[in-house]
Amino acid sequence: MQVSIAPHLQSTYHLIKCAFPNGIESQAYLPLLALLYDEMSDRNLAEVLACYTGKDYGVVLSDVYRIKSTDIPIAEAITKVKQRLLACGYEEWLEEG
Repeated sequence: MQVSIAPHLQSTYHLIKCAFPNGIESQAYLPLLALLYDEMSDRNLAEVLACYTGKDYGVVLSDVYRIKSTDIPIAEAITKVKQRLLACGYEEWLEEG
């Protein structure tokens, strides 16, 4: 399936696809949002996750807001997600921004 995503979000999309080749498990979804939140704008984060997951953009944007207010993921869950991203070039991705 061909995915159409803005050029400035392609590296993020590929990072997520590498770390979660079979889709993002429910227990990793909010921690992933929390980890990427500090590195991306709310809208860009929602756009790339909506594209990858097939979820509606508005739903994902609401999820982005939730992780900073009512559903703050625990540090251990965020660390697990970070380990997966590190294996896929997370450090290099951080240097892009």
